[in-house]
Amino acid sequence: MEGRTEKAKGERVDALRAKAPPLTFAFLLLPFALLVGLLPGVPFARREAAPPPAPLGEAEADEVLLHAARAALGGREGAVVVLDAQTGRLRASAGGRAVFEEATPPGSAVKPFTMLAALRTGSLDEGARLSCRGRFIHDGFKIDCSHPRYRTAFGPAQALANSCNYYFAHAARDLDAEAYARTLRDFGFGAPTGAGDEREDPGLLPREVPGVAEMLGESEQIRVTPAQLVAGYAALFNGGLLHAPRPARAEGFTPHVRARLDVPHGHRALLLAGMRGAVSYGTAAGAGLSTLPVHVFGKTGTSTPQDGWRAQGWFVGFAAAPAGEGGLTPAARDVPASEVRLAVLVFLKRSRGAEAARLARTVFEAYARTLRGRAGVGGGEAQAPDDSASSAGPHASASDAAVRVRLTREDVTAPLALEDYVFGVLAAEGSVETEAEALKALAVAARTYAVRNLRRHARDRFDLCDTTHCQRFAPVRDESARPEFYELARRAVRETAGEVLRDPSGRVAESYFSASCGGATADVAKLWGAAHTPAHLRGVRDEACAGETWTDVIPAAQLSRALGADERSDVGPRLDNVRVVRRDQTGRAELVELAGSRRRRLRGWDFKIIVGRTLGWGVLKSSRFEVTRAGSAYVFRGAGFGHGLGLCQAGAHTSAGRGATYRQILARYFPGAGFGALRDADFGMRVDEGRAAGNRAEYDSPPPVVEVGHDDLHPPDGGAAAFGPVVYSGGSEPRAQVRSVHFRVSYPGRAARREAELLLRTLEAAYADVARRLERATVGGVVPTLEVFVHETTGEFVGATGQPAWVAGVTEGRRIQLQPFEVLRRRGLHSTTPRHELVHAALEALGARRAPRWLVEGLALHFAGEGPALARAASKRKMSTDELERRLARPASAEEMRELYAAAYAEVSALVRREGEPAVWRRAAR
Repeated sequence: MEGRTEKAKGERVDALRAKAPPLTFAFLLLPFALLVGLLPGVPFARREAAPPPAPLGEAEADEVLLHAARAALGGREGAVVVLDAQTGRLRASAGGRAVFEEATPPGSAVKPFTMLAALRTGSLDEGARLSCRGRFIHDGFKIDCSHPRYRTAFGPAQALANSCNYYFAHAARDLDAEAYARTLRDFGFGAPTGAGDEREDPGLLPREVPGVAEMLGESEQIRVTPAQLVAGYAALFNGGLLHAPRPARAEGFTPHVRARLDVPHGHRALLLAGMRGAVSYGTAAGAGLSTLPVHVFGKTGTSTPQDGWRAQGWFVGFAAAPAGEGGLTPAARDVPASEVRLAVLVFLKRSRGAEAARLARTVFEAYARTLRGRAGVGGGEAQAPDDSASSAGPHASASDAAVRVRLTREDVTAPLALEDYVFGVLAAEGSVETEAEALKALAVAARTYAVRNLRRHARDRFDLCDTTHCQRFAPVRDESARPEFYELARRAVRETAGEVLRDPSGRVAESYFSASCGGATADVAKLWGAAHTPAHLRGVRDEACAGETWTDVIPAAQLSRALGADERSDVGPRLDNVRVVRRDQTGRAELVELAGSRRRRLRGWDFKIIVGRTLGWGVLKSSRFEVTRAGSAYVFRGAGFGHGLGLCQAGAHTSAGRGATYRQILARYFPGAGFGALRDADFGMRVDEGRAAGNRAEYDSPPPVVEVGHDDLHPPDGGAAAFGPVVYSGGSEPRAQVRSVHFRVSYPGRAARREAELLLRTLEAAYADVARRLERATVGGVVPTLEVFVHETTGEFVGATGQPAWVAGVTEGRRIQLQPFEVLRRRGLHSTTPRHELVHAALEALGARRAPRWLVEGLALHFAGEGPALARAASKRKMSTDELERRLARPASAEEMRELYAAAYAEVSALVRREGEPAVWRRAAR
């Protein structure tokens, strides 16, 4: 039995290792390994997105939607209806006569109208809360709930999101039957829409007093057609206009308004919150509609089999304007009636509402593509503001705050409820876990990390990415693929909802996890050189993970090549020896010495990362290793996988199998940390309060974070020489600052302060020069106070900016990022690069977004005095400005960039000669 257990544990850890190599980041850093130190003299490149394509015309878009509707339905029985919610124009449909001529029970799809009727009569209000007991029985009618069991009571929005039959049955029992029937008649049920022909089915309303079954849509006495249902839903959200859903082209179409209905704003807001919740965490969550680049909300319905009839699946959803259009942001709490654009209904026989929602995704994806003018798989983003929150779920409001997650593969920013985000992290990071308590421990650790680092990507207008840079996240679109695991993960999220780790001061704690610690978790101070070491991250022994070992044999030539790619480990053309000279208390290599033509000493974690960048992240799986020389190769024997900080997933699995609870597991790996519920105030934490390092991340070291309030930007005396050094921790080394009137320079603490002061003086002189030239050009504007961030290593610069290693600097808004001092000095760019970058910052401050790239680059080169150095790179072939503009957007190499810069400089120099420099500044600033 013991042998089988160890074998199973070994197979599980192998799976953990195999599933998460961070290839994306390895690919990002490949140029660094190939080019660093070999291509001096190349200035900077800016990161600019190409302008989005124009939206398709209405006729083209209708064609795309028609194909999507047909593809969604396939050969199944049912109907798909795509309606312009503002006009009632039927833009596309599939299913033929079923759209107007087939009426069936709506199931839970009728609940929004039941809820509206109850709100109108006052039998239900926003504060009405009820705990679901799972089954409702009354007067011979019996119905069960299929949603997950919650410990807390539902309000109306949460009940609608989860389609709680128990809640709505109690509401229906207290609802005036005539008021309910009148609401249905008001919204067009029981009568032809007027858009079909004489064969149109008018549907059916109860002839007698409707009861609970009818109010839940679970009766043959209430039937609706797809056309009736989608038109009624549209009237709920478009401002109360009940249209006849008529198929027609957009040109010359005149809406036919059948009725103007009063839907009070407060009632509509509750319905909207419930339907947003259905998509985000409720009955439609499995469809992944919340990850789309348009804001989707909707409601599922399944007519429960009664008297032998088969179930029917319904879904009705809406797409609102994407971010940036009409001022709407997807996670906003209110969606104005004018911004509700598209209604999509899916009706499927012998199916369920969740499946109908999944088919609707095909249509919404197609709609998103029409807005961006392309027929392929759509991208784009729909972003929420910093203070937005998603629909409230059944837990505390803090637990349901919106998290803006960047989905790199889809090129989309998705606003998600926090608990939905945690579920996606479990799907990515815990996909081979089978122990419920281990998954719960991972859920708490992942939630803690997310809240602690919630503004990590604030400059990029999202919160967290889906890679190992933050936490791996996987949007789950089909839970039927692995129902056992997804049910386990849902339960783990639900039963720990809103729970985080807290440090002794009461703040949300720093939290990390790795696949396997190898017998002892890491000390963050020794691993990353952190100045501040929380007690719960100093490392613990872990006998549950003691047996996980590995061996890597690396030929000396390969290892030498990998080490030569980084100046910290570059010992010259030969590598004579690798030796661990100091270990920390957990057995990890704290300091490694390299001998060759030169000697180098560096941290063990840095050694592991440098090797992994070139040879692959499966090599040297952790920094807990020993090394010996064996002929022409080096043999590394180690234990663990990943950085080993915090929660060890392999050890947690073993502990859970032995009966430990998730809290006992977390208490072992985070000694001294406590447990607590999330509070709204936790979401005001700034990312600089934590180290913001990624879980299982494979990069040089935790990226330094320098988010400081803008009140700190101006020194008290305001003098240009008013240097105010500030030393603080974060990143792999402590950092320091020098400040002046217009700049704050953050630089590695180990660098000489005189270099930072020289940079600051260079910037101040350039600032005065730019200001004079702008004044002469009469374009006005004051260059804003700027933050300048000097990176510690080239690898860190590459990881933070996404630029190749041959780029010297990047400017985005009010922030300039630069290569290390020694790199700029070696390339001869320490004085020209700051001047170059300042031109970009000044022009951005003036709103110069329309100027061609070649003009801006050429002017920056002219101002910085870089032109003469580029003369040798000039092409003998004359390049048109159109070709120059196109190629500048995507230079493939340092050589090509120098050639293009030389061409841009030549164009601008010619303009200066013809028109004068002030005229060129005016051109660039417009």
